[in-house]
Amino acid sequence: MDFSSPTRALQSLPRRNPALPDDILHAAQVLLDSSNEETKTSDQAYLDAITSLVQLDEERWEGLAVGLLLATDILIEASAAQHKAKAVYIDGPRVPDATISGSDIAVTSRSYTTTQVSEIATLLYNATLKHLEHNEPRIRTFVAKAVGAHATWSIGFTAAGVADPEMMQLHETERNEIYQTIITSINEHIQQGRDNPEKYSKSSTGALDDTTGWRALETNWQCVACWIASLGSAYFEKLQESDMETLLSNLEYSAVTHVNRHVRAAAIAVMEQLVVAAGNDSKYWPYLENGELRTTTIKILKAGLADNWSQVRMAASVLNRVFWSTLQETCHFPTENLQLLYPVLVPRMCLNRFYLAQGVKLYSHQTWKLVFPENGVEVVAQSIASIVRYYVQMCDADNHVVREAACQAVAELAVKIGMDEQHAAVLQPHVAILLQALLMCFHDESWPVRDEACLACGTFCRAYPEECRSELETLWTRWTEQLTDQIWSVRADAAVALGQACQAYGQEFFDRLMKFIKETLPSAKNQPSMSMEEYKALQNNMDAHTDSQLYSCGSLAPKLKKKAGAGRIGCSNCGITRPKQPWEATDGCLYLIRELMDTCSEPDSVIPPLSDELLLPLLQEVADVCRVSHFPQGDELRATLWRQLPGMMNAVGKVRCKRLYLEVFLDLLIRNLESSSASAISKHAAATCAYELGVLIGPNILRGRLFDERQQEVLDRALQEREIEERNMAPMLQHQQNQKQFSPFEPPGLLDTPYSQKMQPGLPPELLIQQHPPQNYGGGNNRPDGLGDTMSM
Repeated sequence: MDFSSPTRALQSLPRRNPALPDDILHAAQVLLDSSNEETKTSDQAYLDAITSLVQLDEERWEGLAVGLLLATDILIEASAAQHKAKAVYIDGPRVPDATISGSDIAVTSRSYTTTQVSEIATLLYNATLKHLEHNEPRIRTFVAKAVGAHATWSIGFTAAGVADPEMMQLHETERNEIYQTIITSINEHIQQGRDNPEKYSKSSTGALDDTTGWRALETNWQCVACWIASLGSAYFEKLQESDMETLLSNLEYSAVTHVNRHVRAAAIAVMEQLVVAAGNDSKYWPYLENGELRTTTIKILKAGLADNWSQVRMAASVLNRVFWSTLQETCHFPTENLQLLYPVLVPRMCLNRFYLAQGVKLYSHQTWKLVFPENGVEVVAQSIASIVRYYVQMCDADNHVVREAACQAVAELAVKIGMDEQHAAVLQPHVAILLQALLMCFHDESWPVRDEACLACGTFCRAYPEECRSELETLWTRWTEQLTDQIWSVRADAAVALGQACQAYGQEFFDRLMKFIKETLPSAKNQPSMSMEEYKALQNNMDAHTDSQLYSCGSLAPKLKKKAGAGRIGCSNCGITRPKQPWEATDGCLYLIRELMDTCSEPDSVIPPLSDELLLPLLQEVADVCRVSHFPQGDELRATLWRQLPGMMNAVGKVRCKRLYLEVFLDLLIRNLESSSASAISKHAAATCAYELGVLIGPNILRGRLFDERQQEVLDRALQEREIEERNMAPMLQHQQNQKQFSPFEPPGLLDTPYSQKMQPGLPPELLIQQHPPQNYGGGNNRPDGLGDTMSM
């Protein structure tokens, strides 16, 4: 069934298989004909067709669903005509524009009498009582919408001062009876649980698990949310104190303790409507300031903002923004009262800005900017103890996505607090425990967690070198292991971390790095020989890929819980990864050389720029090693070289590049471009490298350094293809800039920022440049994957 619009829902009925009964199809045809001016029926005939669908007592649910949809639409239109009412969005925890809009069927062209609309309201009232616990979840969802429509219309109907007092009393009674029925059903569901054979065994068919709808409890909470939204602050007028206590108790259980994520999200939506309703009238503010409503809201936010399901985190994030905005903008609570919320909410708000789910991440960023538009760093400094405790706990969470976000959040503390002279002392007492948490994550089975822990350790060493010195040997071992890891982005980020440590510990650490590079760089020459045919046969070997590790849909990481004891959870100990290859060590050295050239070229570098006496022999050896061709992954190694070479040449400068270094790589570059056996990836990387080198030294100079016309033709063709690609991408990049859109995995403006100016991952370049103009405090300019998140304290 397609319920995206009433018309499509009606058109879906004749296509159902097996076919629906004739009375349903006849009513559907009458309603479809009504949208056509030539076959349009009378208003009464249209209403009668809807009534026949709602009152059907068939086993098939499709006709009932369409009838509820159309009847609800009529009340929504009537409500909008009365007082511009707004609907409640119950299909998810998002917050779209809630202004009511009419259906695409010609409902708005009909003018119903008050009596006719009243009959539709009574029809929905009867359907609600009958189908509140229907076994089809889509019916229950439509019932929830009908509850909201009935309450909204009846409230507006009463406010309009209709002349018929009996009709007003009738619908008020209906409205109250609907609410009491829903509350009774909620109480029974919670008290008797999901497995009561006498009442609930017939409520759902098939197997029930913890991730699908939990009978009628979810939709009952949706009904309550719609009902409260319709009444607003008037909801509290007839509510007894005992009723409020029971409601809040059930909400807390459903939002915090209940096993099903859909129920938790729906209960959070109800709490959101309660906060809005209380904030709309000053006489109910005590509910928010120091009453049970505030206490329950904080308990729900504490659990929901840290929930294992993104759906629940999103619902809690919406409630969190509503809660803060209501207290700040509607109730105008003093700052000292709001500060009482910091220890519980601020750590969770900070961490969710790094959560993997994009909806939660971006929404949390915007919430932070709205709640703390100017004093974000001060708020974090003020709450540093509670933030550190929470981050350390999350570094040991079962969910690998949470551990990954926690490592990013810890790195942010080093950047925004540790590198700020005004606040650095606040974080200093907590460096040791944060570093231990990161070292624990360094042994994680999930490589994205290890990746982020690696970067964060480098950032902490840059911010607090003396405090981290005691763990330097452990860090060196882990960093160098990561530099030769099987995953390229892990190798790249290990290079970034080592570059940060080099700036923290000076010449001695630099000399150690150069010794490591000289020993490790030639490793690709020791790679066992393998033909492309043998490589393909290995990739297509079914036995080699049977019973392998499964991966989570939300991250390219093993879907594993964290084991106890950091010493037993190393990637090399889990038995699910392939052995490291010698060429991967060479690949890691390429990232490290680029990083050292970059960081040592910064104006405030503690290491002077690499001299030609040191750098030229090193890059000559790089070119020599990257000529290897006795194994298929040699193309991957060369692709890495071409991606890093423009950054290296930008670091040495235009003059030195033309004078000494261009000739070292130019022949290999052209050979890669013209090779018929090279991979498409290495060819594309080589073409991009040639284009960027042309930008640096001038395309004509680059062309003039080639040996013959054949090589010049190869270069011209590659540059032309690259320019066409640039032109094709330009409109998209311009649109992103105009719309101020950005990927949640990289800072705003990353795509149009010069390579040498890209900064810390996750930190808006304009903010970081203002605070630390020439520095790189986390390797964002060196992270080829662009991973990171906007740090918007």
